[in-house]
Amino acid sequence: MLAKEQRLGAAVLIGIALVGWLVVALWPSRQTITAPEPAEPTKHRSWEERKDSMRHADSVRYAEWAKEREQRYDSFRVADSLRRAELKAEWKVRRDSARVADSLWRDSMGIYFTKRIKKDTIIDLNHCDTTDLLYLRGIGPYTAIQIIRYREQLGGYASPAQLTDAPFAKCHLDSLLTSFTADSTAIVPIDVNTCSIDRLQCHPYLRYNQAKAIYTLRRKKVRLQSIDDLRSLSELTEEDLQRIAPYLRFE
Repeated sequence: MLAKEQRLGAAVLIGIALVGWLVVALWPSRQTITAPEPAEPTKHRSWEERKDSMRHADSVRYAEWAKEREQRYDSFRVADSLRRAELKAEWKVRRDSARVADSLWRDSMGIYFTKRIKKDTIIDLNHCDTTDLLYLRGIGPYTAIQIIRYREQLGGYASPAQLTDAPFAKCHLDSLLTSFTADSTAIVPIDVNTCSIDRLQCHPYLRYNQAKAIYTLRRKKVRLQSIDDLRSLSELTEEDLQRIAPYLRFE
């Protein structure tokens, strides 16, 4: 049998244990609270937005600047190209003018050939070439080429007096006319009844309105018989008819 003190101690222990169990059983359980994710600071988000906006604006400005630079470069390149073309054309004109002046001076001085043909030698304008012409004192390469070129435009020389026409105004060939002759049988005439306006206009002695008048008259009359049929045209004077007569054929 337990003593009175022992029973009292056991009862106290049982009471403490019972109170502890009741406290544990009845005490509300603690809920686990999940800590919220830290929110992004407003200041940081605003700075990122500002950086993106600045990057976009900078990209747009750079694109505009690059486009403007390209346009300015293109305009500068076009202007430079035009300026170069103008300078080149001006240089060519000055060079050709200097060549013509030098050729005319050399022609007048007789520099090209020291051994010239005899004074009594006659050159046929319709059968000579530039080499033959260069042997005459007063004729250089430029003048010789002009004489041959004008012969091709005419279809042949009818008279040495044609060397005083407008293309030879600067050549001063008046004193050399006695050194030339012209074989009229070598002339290549234009067939008036079959040619076109362009063919007539290409001749140095006919202007466009004159060529058109001849062509219109031919269509009206169907066929032209001689140079007398052209005397009714107001566009052609008697002097024009005399000049052009050797170069027209009526067949």
